[in-house]
Amino acid sequence: MKKQVLVLVLLGLTSIAFAQKNEVKALEKAIKSEKFSETKLLIASAEAVIANADDKIKSKYYYLKAKAMLNGNDYDEIISSLAEFDANSSSKYVKEINELKLEKTNSLVNEAIKDQGQAKYKIYAEKLFTAYKLSGDIEFLYFASSGYVSAKDYKKALPMYIELKQKKYTGIKTEYVAYSKEAKEEEVFSDKFMRSIALKNGSHIKPTERKSPSVLPDIIKNIAFMYVELGDTEAAIAAIKDARIDAPTDINLILTEANLYLKLDKKDKFKELMEEAIKQDPTNSTLFFNLGVISAEQGDVASAKKYYQKSLELKPSDVNTNFNIAALILKEETTLVEEMNSLGTSSADNKKYDILQEKRRIIYKEAKPFLEKILSVDAKNESAAQTLKGIYSILGETAKFKEMKALLESL
Repeated sequence: MKKQVLVLVLLGLTSIAFAQKNEVKALEKAIKSEKFSETKLLIASAEAVIANADDKIKSKYYYLKAKAMLNGNDYDEIISSLAEFDANSSSKYVKEINELKLEKTNSLVNEAIKDQGQAKYKIYAEKLFTAYKLSGDIEFLYFASSGYVSAKDYKKALPMYIELKQKKYTGIKTEYVAYSKEAKEEEVFSDKFMRSIALKNGSHIKPTERKSPSVLPDIIKNIAFMYVELGDTEAAIAAIKDARIDAPTDINLILTEANLYLKLDKKDKFKELMEEAIKQDPTNSTLFFNLGVISAEQGDVASAKKYYQKSLELKPSDVNTNFNIAALILKEETTLVEEMNSLGTSSADNKKYDILQEKRRIIYKEAKPFLEKILSVDAKNESAAQTLKGIYSILGETAKFKEMKALLESL
């Protein structure tokens, strides 16, 4: 009886080994015939018997499984099957799998570029993230994370940006530059060879090379932004403070922190950081404009005017700054009008009315140049024209009043 049992067990083991080989052969045949629709069923069938297979059969099975998955579009399955291949396959199949990974990476990148052009940002990001997993090229991770941000999928984007920060990814590249005779400005070429063609053709001159700016500040900025969007403001502030330890005077980081505090409605802190930014970049008109906005919101009219005027010294034609300072000046009219309307008809009240009316005229004269500047830049600015029409009417400037009236009618 003992011998009979032993024979039966041995027969059972032989049968299992035979089944393992058959399942792997069937999978190999389907892949060679490019019958990829059948491979999932064959993989499931082989999976049931492969656990106890010898290393040679296992190695071939995981290679075939990885090969089949690389021909599909389930990105999680692709990565999972490659991990199984790495854990179980011998070096015999590594070269072929690496060639297939490169082929799949190139295919995914080309597809992703098309998806981006069609604003399919999430699909674009998924493909590039898979390309990163296949190739290890961190640049694909950077573009994948940007894609998820464009898709507003911050939960997916955040861990990718954190990984980029931890790996200190800067994205700095050598840029090949030459001056375009036609455009009369410098142009950046994709590579040195393309620039050399333009130089030989004579369309470009003055070739130079330079380094592109680091994207690391933008990565850190996006980490903070996403923490805010996900409701974790403490983590956002911590992310910026951590970044500023290494670059305390980096204006991009200062502005990121300032905007973060503005988003949190901590305007005093925003103002403090904006003043710090101005020390780093005193010729930036936008910084003075933003300080003007905050000062106005806080009721500090004198400071707001000062900041707006400084902004206009740097950029006189800025429509928003001219509009804001005009609005700030005209706001002073409100209390005058209220007081004028409250007066009676006595001699004293009439005298006071005349004094207030003159103050009102002074306000209009102060605001007028800023509104006129707006129209010199934007001739169809209806809001500026409407306000000027009223000002000209009160100041008795009849010709200009008629001009504004005609302009408004034409609009």
